[in-house]
Amino acid sequence: MAMDDNESCGSRAVESPKKSRQRRQKLEVYNDVLTRLYDMNHEDTQQPDFEDQLWIHFNRLPPRYALDVNVERAEDVITHKRVLQMAEDPGNRPAFEVRLVQVHPTSDGNTPDGDNTDLSMKEDAQSPSTYSSRSGLHPPPSFGSAQNLEALALKASGHPDNYATNALNSSSILSRPMHEITFSTIDRPKLLSQLTSLLSEAGLNIQEAHAFSTADGYSLDVFVVDGWPHEETEQLRNVIAKEIMKAKSLQGEAHIDTHSSSTSYKNIPTPSDPVPLNDHVKIPTDGTDVWEIDAKLLKFENKVASGTFGDLYKGTYCSQEVAIKVLKPERIDADMLREFSQEVFIMRKIRHKNVVQFIGACTEPTKLCIVTEFMAQGSIYNFLHKQNGSFKLPLLLKIAIDISKGMSYLHQNNIIHRDLKTANLLMDEHEVVKVADFGVARVQTQSGVMTAETGTYRWMAPEVIEHKPYDHKADVFSFAIVLWELLTGEVPYSYLTPLQAAVGVVQQGLRPTIPKQTHPKLTELLECCWQHNPTLRPNFTEIIDKLKQLAKEVAKSGEGHRDKSVSGFFAGLKKGHH
Repeated sequence: MAMDDNESCGSRAVESPKKSRQRRQKLEVYNDVLTRLYDMNHEDTQQPDFEDQLWIHFNRLPPRYALDVNVERAEDVITHKRVLQMAEDPGNRPAFEVRLVQVHPTSDGNTPDGDNTDLSMKEDAQSPSTYSSRSGLHPPPSFGSAQNLEALALKASGHPDNYATNALNSSSILSRPMHEITFSTIDRPKLLSQLTSLLSEAGLNIQEAHAFSTADGYSLDVFVVDGWPHEETEQLRNVIAKEIMKAKSLQGEAHIDTHSSSTSYKNIPTPSDPVPLNDHVKIPTDGTDVWEIDAKLLKFENKVASGTFGDLYKGTYCSQEVAIKVLKPERIDADMLREFSQEVFIMRKIRHKNVVQFIGACTEPTKLCIVTEFMAQGSIYNFLHKQNGSFKLPLLLKIAIDISKGMSYLHQNNIIHRDLKTANLLMDEHEVVKVADFGVARVQTQSGVMTAETGTYRWMAPEVIEHKPYDHKADVFSFAIVLWELLTGEVPYSYLTPLQAAVGVVQQGLRPTIPKQTHPKLTELLECCWQHNPTLRPNFTEIIDKLKQLAKEVAKSGEGHRDKSVSGFFAGLKKGHH
């Protein structure tokens, strides 16, 4: 079993024929998956220990995993590996991933035309390239469930004696996309029952389930479901996230993983003006979280930044390295309390690998502070403009993708940042960029539009400058300015005052000048994102797709080979800048 899988060749006792056969089969599947991932230039293959980590993944799971997994979808193995890794962080459990799948009818030889089935067409339907190139088709489930699901569809058709009717109904049912939902968390009794109940509460019908336990105590549970009427997945993620939050049996794990997180804020009330009650500032609550920090447990180290309204310190909280943003008591007024309340209200609910993690807050009026994870490498703004740093194109695209993922998560949860700029983009010790500073962020209203000017003029969308109604597309405009800043290393409109820049953007259609040597597709993306008409700007899901495609092209052209001079490109930054 799994223990045998982890033993070395030299120490392993003589295996039974069955175990020996399973080991050979697992090795064959591993090599097949490995080859396919290299052939498709999967980004994970660039990691120096990729092959070892992939083998460890197969070894921690039972032999049945290798026998069941669909090797033609090698990238699904990476998804399973990633979800398991996410579940190692207690804050991410249960980690989950949602994707659209489609089951394609297969011939069993009994159809009137069974002998004339086009074999090449069947094979194409299972190849990854087919799903991306043929309109209306989606990848198959991870574990090759097509025959079982087809049988289910035939049974559901209700015409057991009429083959022609069955075949017709089978095709229509199977042409309807289904969804595959993958969970991972600590393995424990009744977990599978709890997850199936959760999916049922979400209105989903489980058509097939695959449950695996790892050798080190984690679960990997993969469900194929129908009952979701739409092809899109983000709203489905929202529904599952809500069910996790509600499930009493999963309390303590009601947090969503960094790749598919989706807590919905549609039903959370927008906070009213905070009013100090007794000895604390009132923060709106829905009764599901505890985030108040005892100031006595905070240990302050060095001050890393200072502003008009507050100071930023590096410190520790319960032995964890943290950043502590302290409001200056003498500067506190109603507006500052409103922003403080808003920031806590928003940050306490969001969790994503590309959003700075909120740890807690102190709401005592004389000790108002917000505590977040400490970002050791500081802000992108400091690197570009104070350290005179620059980015090569592959690294620039990675950073842009990180930002886009964080912003996509916020928008999926109806949060408009309203002040996206390089000063609010921080990097951790692993060179992961995260969106920060939610002091002026807002939960989008039910009408979908907001009013009132906020943010910073050099990055601000024209509709916001003009005090017109705006929505999440205002953040897309700001992202375009950030992307230009990453590209050039310059402050936007540095030859103008902020107010002059704002007037130029609104009245004259002013935009930063894109360097001539810029990659054409990056130029196209910039121009698309800073369109004057918000409806013409792409959303962040579309932006991520465009950036990933461009990153692949850059890697293929040879520009994607990592330059060792840029590895650890923030190494020159003084530790502690935030």
